[in-house]
Amino acid sequence: MPDLFAYTDYRKFLKDYYEEQKGKDPKFSHRYFTMKVGFSSSGYFSDVLSGKKNLSGAFMLKFAKALKLAKDEEEYFLNLISFNQAKTLEEKNRFYEKMMTGGKVKFDVLEPDKYEYFSKWYYAAVREILHYLPFQEDYKTLAKILDPPISAKEARKAIELLASLGFIAKDASGNWRPASANISTGGGFNGLNVANFHHNTLKLAIRALDEFPPEQKGFSTLTLPLTGEKIRKAKLAIKNLRMYLLALSENGSKADRVYQFNFQLFPVTRIEKAEGDGA
Repeated sequence: MPDLFAYTDYRKFLKDYYEEQKGKDPKFSHRYFTMKVGFSSSGYFSDVLSGKKNLSGAFMLKFAKALKLAKDEEEYFLNLISFNQAKTLEEKNRFYEKMMTGGKVKFDVLEPDKYEYFSKWYYAAVREILHYLPFQEDYKTLAKILDPPISAKEARKAIELLASLGFIAKDASGNWRPASANISTGGGFNGLNVANFHHNTLKLAIRALDEFPPEQKGFSTLTLPLTGEKIRKAKLAIKNLRMYLLALSENGSKADRVYQFNFQLFPVTRIEKAEGDGA
């Protein structure tokens, strides 16, 4: 059986399990596995694999039993299903933590350090500050530079995490400096990391509305009627603006402050999928 702890998508695990069993026994089919689980509908397993149907309650446990999982595997499998099917960020984080507690999950898959990096808004901010601030061990001063300020303990943890990830390193003078190019949130499982990071920076944006004078901030909103094709063009325009701003900030050593720039484009009406609309 495939190594369950190497998966962050239970449907992918089930697909690989099915292919492995099919390779061993050509008679193994969706109908056969469905019967093992205890369902009469042969199409149910196919619907689960394709994402047309979710597993819930007793069905989750029946699948775990049919797979003959060990106790720790069964616990991970059930939490993995709940993680994949969670509807809110709070639920996803809760089941992520449960998946991690077993200690057998493959670290190269779940990337716990990078998960931690995106869990706090100030980790990224501290890294950017180091472009222009000569910093060694004065955590109290570093903490106060941030707005809102953090504690010296949090500042120390930020430096330790950034160093462990290779995102910062000491220069010839012993000062901490950014050690790599711009950091991307990536894809795949990192979707949870991205969601947490966006959630935190949106909170900062709400605070900034009241905390900073007009000359120190720039807020603008648009409500637009768009088609699928125009949405793709709008997303491309946002991407191009991101690239321009990154180029603008390339020589960070000449900066004297760090700004957070958020981009959001989201529907405020229900979307009726039109033919050829892939947005």
